[in-house]
Amino acid sequence: MNVNKARSEMTTMSEQVCKDAEQWKKGIQNGQAAMRQIRTINLKLFSTENQLNNADSRKELQTTEKRINQLYQRLQRPLATIGQIFKNLTEIRDNTARMLNRLTLFLDDDSLAKHMITPKLDSSRLLAMLQFLSRRYDAEWEVKEMVVNDLESISNSYEMNLVMDCWSICSHAGGQEFSKKMREYYLIIDRRQPWVKLT
Repeated sequence: MNVNKARSEMTTMSEQVCKDAEQWKKGIQNGQAAMRQIRTINLKLFSTENQLNNADSRKELQTTEKRINQLYQRLQRPLATIGQIFKNLTEIRDNTARMLNRLTLFLDDDSLAKHMITPKLDSSRLLAMLQFLSRRYDAEWEVKEMVVNDLESISNSYEMNLVMDCWSICSHAGGQEFSKKMREYYLIIDRRQPWVKLT
Protein backbone atom coordinates (compact mmCIF):
# COMPACT_ATOMS: atom_id res chain seq x y z
CA MET A 1 0.00 0.00 0.00
CA ASN A 2 1.23 3.48 -0.91
CA VAL A 3 0.99 5.27 2.46
CA ASN A 4 1.42 8.79 1.07
CA LYS A 5 -1.31 8.19 -1.50
CA ALA A 6 -3.59 6.79 1.21
CA ARG A 7 -2.98 9.87 3.40
CA SER A 8 -3.83 12.14 0.49
CA GLU A 9 -7.00 10.14 -0.16
CA MET A 10 -7.97 10.47 3.52
CA THR A 11 -7.65 14.25 3.24
CA THR A 12 -9.88 14.19 0.18
CA MET A 13 -12.40 12.02 2.06
CA SER A 14 -12.51 14.43 5.00
CA GLU A 15 -13.46 17.26 2.61
CA GLN A 16 -15.81 15.09 0.55
CA VAL A 17 -17.91 14.35 3.66
CA CYS A 18 -18.83 18.06 3.78
CA LYS A 19 -19.43 18.39 0.04
CA ASP A 20 -21.67 15.32 0.03
CA ALA A 21 -23.61 16.48 3.11
CA GLU A 22 -24.22 19.85 1.46
CA GLN A 23 -25.31 18.20 -1.79
CA TRP A 24 -27.58 15.83 0.15
CA LYS A 25 -29.27 18.77 1.90
CA LYS A 26 -29.61 20.65 -1.39
CA GLY A 27 -31.11 17.56 -3.04
CA ILE A 28 -33.69 17.18 -0.28
CA GLN A 29 -34.63 20.87 -0.54
CA ASN A 30 -34.87 20.77 -4.35
CA GLY A 31 -36.90 17.60 -3.99
CA GLN A 32 -39.32 19.39 -1.68
CA ALA A 33 -39.93 21.99 -4.41
CA ALA A 34 -40.48 19.24 -7.01
CA MET A 35 -42.80 17.41 -4.61
CA ARG A 36 -44.90 20.57 -4.18
CA GLN A 37 -45.27 20.77 -7.97
CA ILE A 38 -46.21 17.09 -8.14
CA ARG A 39 -48.76 17.60 -5.36
CA THR A 40 -50.33 20.64 -7.06
CA ILE A 41 -50.67 18.84 -10.40
CA ASN A 42 -51.91 15.63 -8.79
CA LEU A 43 -54.63 17.48 -6.83
CA LYS A 44 -55.81 19.05 -10.09
CA LEU A 45 -55.74 15.59 -11.69
CA PHE A 46 -57.82 14.03 -8.90
CA SER A 47 -60.36 16.84 -9.20
CA THR A 48 -60.48 16.61 -13.00
CA GLU A 49 -60.86 12.81 -12.85
CA ASN A 50 -63.88 13.32 -10.60
CA GLN A 51 -65.33 15.66 -13.24
CA LEU A 52 -64.77 12.94 -15.83
CA ASN A 53 -66.90 10.54 -13.80
CA ASN A 54 -69.67 13.16 -13.61
CA ALA A 55 -69.52 14.35 -17.24
CA ASP A 56 -73.00 14.76 -18.73
CA SER A 57 -72.19 15.20 -22.41
CA ARG A 58 -69.76 13.89 -24.98
CA LYS A 59 -68.25 17.37 -25.38
CA GLU A 60 -67.72 17.70 -21.63
CA LEU A 61 -66.19 14.23 -21.60
CA GLN A 62 -63.74 15.13 -24.40
CA THR A 63 -62.80 18.45 -22.79
CA THR A 64 -62.16 16.73 -19.45
CA GLU A 65 -60.09 13.96 -21.06
CA LYS A 66 -58.00 16.58 -22.87
CA ARG A 67 -57.41 18.41 -19.57
CA ILE A 68 -56.34 15.14 -17.89
CA ASN A 69 -53.85 14.43 -20.70
CA GLN A 70 -52.42 17.94 -20.37
CA LEU A 71 -52.02 17.51 -16.61
CA TYR A 72 -50.29 14.15 -17.08
CA GLN A 73 -47.88 15.80 -19.53
CA ARG A 74 -47.17 18.62 -17.03
CA LEU A 75 -46.57 16.02 -14.33
CA GLN A 76 -43.71 14.40 -16.28
CA ARG A 77 -41.29 17.28 -15.69
CA PRO A 78 -41.34 17.31 -11.86
CA LEU A 79 -41.36 13.49 -11.87
CA ALA A 80 -38.18 13.54 -13.98
CA THR A 81 -36.69 16.14 -11.62
CA ILE A 82 -37.38 14.05 -8.53
CA GLY A 83 -35.95 11.00 -10.33
CA GLN A 84 -32.72 12.88 -11.04
CA ILE A 85 -32.52 14.14 -7.46
CA PHE A 86 -32.96 10.58 -6.20
CA LYS A 87 -30.16 9.46 -8.54
CA ASN A 88 -27.90 12.14 -6.99
CA LEU A 89 -28.81 10.97 -3.47
CA THR A 90 -27.95 7.42 -4.55
CA GLU A 91 -24.52 8.59 -5.72
CA ILE A 92 -23.88 10.31 -2.37
CA ARG A 93 -24.95 7.19 -0.45
CA ASP A 94 -22.76 4.97 -2.63
CA ASN A 95 -19.79 7.35 -2.43
CA THR A 96 -20.03 7.40 1.38
CA ALA A 97 -20.07 3.58 1.48
CA ARG A 98 -17.07 3.47 -0.87
CA MET A 99 -15.09 5.92 1.28
CA LEU A 100 -15.97 3.92 4.39
CA ASN A 101 -14.71 0.70 2.76
CA ARG A 102 -11.49 2.36 1.58
CA LEU A 103 -10.79 3.93 4.96
CA THR A 104 -11.45 0.63 6.76
CA LEU A 105 -8.78 -0.97 4.54
CA PHE A 106 -6.33 1.88 5.20
CA LEU A 107 -6.68 1.49 8.96
CA ASP A 108 -5.16 -2.00 8.78
CA ASP A 109 -1.86 -0.14 8.47
CA ASP A 110 -0.65 1.03 11.92
CA SER A 111 0.78 4.34 10.71
CA LEU A 112 -2.46 5.19 8.89
CA ALA A 113 -4.55 4.15 11.90
CA LYS A 114 -2.81 6.91 13.92
CA HIS A 115 -2.67 9.46 11.10
CA MET A 116 -3.80 13.04 11.84
CA ILE A 117 -5.64 14.24 8.73
CA THR A 118 -6.03 17.75 10.15
CA PRO A 119 -4.81 19.08 13.51
CA LYS A 120 -8.10 17.97 15.14
CA LEU A 121 -9.20 15.09 12.88
CA ASP A 122 -7.54 11.71 13.13
CA SER A 123 -8.34 8.72 10.94
CA SER A 124 -10.45 6.98 13.61
CA ARG A 125 -12.68 10.04 13.96
CA LEU A 126 -13.16 10.18 10.20
CA LEU A 127 -14.02 6.47 10.29
CA ALA A 128 -16.66 7.08 12.99
CA MET A 129 -18.15 9.94 10.92
CA LEU A 130 -18.30 7.84 7.76
CA GLN A 131 -19.93 4.98 9.68
CA PHE A 132 -22.54 7.39 11.07
CA LEU A 133 -23.24 8.96 7.67
CA SER A 134 -23.35 5.62 5.87
CA ARG A 135 -26.01 4.28 8.26
CA ARG A 136 -28.04 7.48 8.11
CA TYR A 137 -27.86 7.89 4.33
CA ASP A 138 -28.81 4.23 3.83
CA ALA A 139 -31.89 4.54 6.03
CA GLU A 140 -32.98 7.86 4.50
CA TRP A 141 -32.31 6.61 0.98
CA GLU A 142 -34.72 3.70 1.55
CA VAL A 143 -37.48 6.16 2.51
CA LYS A 144 -36.79 8.32 -0.55
CA GLU A 145 -36.75 5.23 -2.79
CA MET A 146 -40.21 4.30 -1.55
CA VAL A 147 -41.43 7.84 -2.32
CA VAL A 148 -40.02 7.84 -5.86
CA ASN A 149 -41.39 4.36 -6.58
CA ASP A 150 -44.86 5.28 -5.31
CA LEU A 151 -45.23 8.66 -7.02
CA GLU A 152 -46.75 7.41 -10.27
CA SER A 153 -49.33 5.22 -8.53
CA ILE A 154 -50.79 7.83 -6.16
CA SER A 155 -54.56 7.98 -6.51
CA ASN A 156 -55.76 10.39 -3.81
CA SER A 157 -54.76 13.40 -1.72
CA TYR A 158 -54.15 11.30 1.41
CA GLU A 159 -51.48 9.22 -0.38
CA MET A 160 -50.01 12.41 -1.85
CA ASN A 161 -49.69 14.04 1.58
CA LEU A 162 -48.12 10.87 2.95
CA VAL A 163 -45.34 10.76 0.34
CA MET A 164 -44.82 14.54 0.72
CA ASP A 165 -44.20 13.98 4.44
CA CYS A 166 -41.91 11.01 3.73
CA TRP A 167 -39.78 13.19 1.48
CA SER A 168 -39.76 16.29 3.70
CA ILE A 169 -39.31 14.76 7.14
CA CYS A 170 -35.73 13.50 7.12
CA SER A 171 -35.68 11.58 10.38
CA HIS A 172 -32.50 9.67 9.47
CA ALA A 173 -30.31 12.10 7.53
CA GLY A 174 -31.74 15.23 9.13
CA GLY A 175 -33.11 16.41 12.44
CA GLN A 176 -31.33 17.59 15.57
CA GLU A 177 -28.95 14.69 16.16
CA PHE A 178 -27.80 14.66 12.54
CA SER A 179 -27.32 18.46 12.51
CA LYS A 180 -25.40 18.33 15.81
CA LYS A 181 -23.06 15.66 14.44
CA MET A 182 -22.45 17.73 11.30
CA ARG A 183 -21.78 20.90 13.33
CA GLU A 184 -19.23 19.00 15.43
CA TYR A 185 -17.54 17.68 12.30
CA TYR A 186 -17.32 21.15 10.72
CA LEU A 187 -15.71 22.47 13.92
CA ILE A 188 -13.17 19.61 13.97
CA ILE A 189 -12.02 20.30 10.42
CA ASP A 190 -12.13 24.10 10.87
CA ARG A 191 -14.59 24.62 8.06
CA ARG A 192 -17.33 27.24 7.96
CA GLN A 193 -20.63 25.46 8.32
CA PRO A 194 -23.42 26.17 5.85
CA TRP A 195 -25.46 23.36 7.35
CA VAL A 196 -29.14 24.15 7.93
CA LYS A 197 -31.21 21.81 10.04
CA LEU A 198 -33.55 19.53 8.12
CA THR A 199 -36.80 18.74 9.89
